[in-house]
Amino acid sequence: FGLAKGGDGTIYGEAVDKVDMFAQRYALIQQRILRQDIFQPKLVTAGTSRHRNGGGGGTHALTPVESLLGRSGVRYLLGMIVQVEEGKYYLEDHTGQVLLNFSQASLLTDGFVTENSIVLVEGEAIDGVLHVHNMGSPIVENRSDAIKAIGLQNTDIFNSIGSLSELEKLRDQEIEHGQEGMFVILSDVYLDSPSVMEKLERMLEGYSDFTPLPIFVFMGNFTSKPQGTKATMSYFDDLTNLICKFPHVAAEGRFVFVPGPNDPGITGVLPRAPIPKYFTSSLRSKVRHAIFASNPCRMRFFSKEIVFFRDDLVGKMRRHCLLEPREEEEERFEEDGEGNTSGQRQLSRHAIKTVLDQGHLSPLPLSASPIYWQHDHALRLYPFPDALVVGDRVDQYYENYEECDAINPGPFSNGFNFVVYRPIGEVQEYQTKSDVEFSQIE
Repeated sequence: FGLAKGGDGTIYGEAVDKVDMFAQRYALIQQRILRQDIFQPKLVTAGTSRHRNGGGGGTHALTPVESLLGRSGVRYLLGMIVQVEEGKYYLEDHTGQVLLNFSQASLLTDGFVTENSIVLVEGEAIDGVLHVHNMGSPIVENRSDAIKAIGLQNTDIFNSIGSLSELEKLRDQEIEHGQEGMFVILSDVYLDSPSVMEKLERMLEGYSDFTPLPIFVFMGNFTSKPQGTKATMSYFDDLTNLICKFPHVAAEGRFVFVPGPNDPGITGVLPRAPIPKYFTSSLRSKVRHAIFASNPCRMRFFSKEIVFFRDDLVGKMRRHCLLEPREEEEERFEEDGEGNTSGQRQLSRHAIKTVLDQGHLSPLPLSASPIYWQHDHALRLYPFPDALVVGDRVDQYYENYEECDAINPGPFSNGFNFVVYRPIGEVQEYQTKSDVEFSQIE
């Protein structure tokens, strides 16, 4: 993420940009929904098994909000949940809005439902109120289906692949050379903690003899609590000195730094700019390939697109969900080998499915997660990336959802956990498969 060349040089938008932000979010999901067989009455519906709500073999028509007036019976709608009045929620689309009553609603899909979520609703309008029977998240499509539907030119955010033939060449190259590449990903790397610095040194020592070296991705926060300017600079100087203990790593290693919510700079609004150069000048000068990225940031590894995002997603979504997410009764109290309950894993799964279903990294009320209206596109997840790495405060997790690898490395400051991610882990019959390895420094 960065300001476009030739623009007006501002990150702040006008009122029309806020309207446009929500309109584009809705339009992207609407065109995705209308391609599904279940909402195409004139087409053969054999493929409706993809619909996760299990709506049988029939088809349905989406009703615009303005068409509810004077109509009775159950209708199907697609809209965004908005709070127009204190404590009153409405379903809004490009035609109008209607008051919601979802006190008796059944949630048919996994994920959190929050203000500003776009949802599919089955309900009946009575006296100007839409009484919701069933509600679910939008139907998704994987990356390859999205590219086929809207074209490569409209999906390549890097503007680096001109045609499908070039994409195939990249895939040939990644099969030949990509298996050597890997990412070592850490989150909450507290540079003001002596124990964290000690473990970092051990980790860098372990990788110092690798050829080629991995790409190290360090995600904030980089201090355990907000620090003054001089203190923060000194901590980054300490990191510089630590990396320079390994000359090969300092000269050839690639380091990517993704800022956290409490790191220096303009905080609290997404997308977040990189940590200012003033704090990191020593590191930039002595570590040749140090890159200070925005939050979120995107990388391309051959044909693979990887998104890195540092945010406390699970906590925010739990605080602002309007309906209790679905829970599997039989797994509620189970634990895995590390003592993590299945309930914790389910909450992480709900959060990941929410951002992917919504096609957006922060489908939350703006009061909870402010966004620069003019740059909302930097948070979009459509088409799905090949991998989404979220630095969250919860335990490590991995999910593969519609061919997208969703990974949380967990906080390095708590247990010294990190993740090794290989986008091209193995190749089978011209198909590539990624590899995710959870690691810990004892």
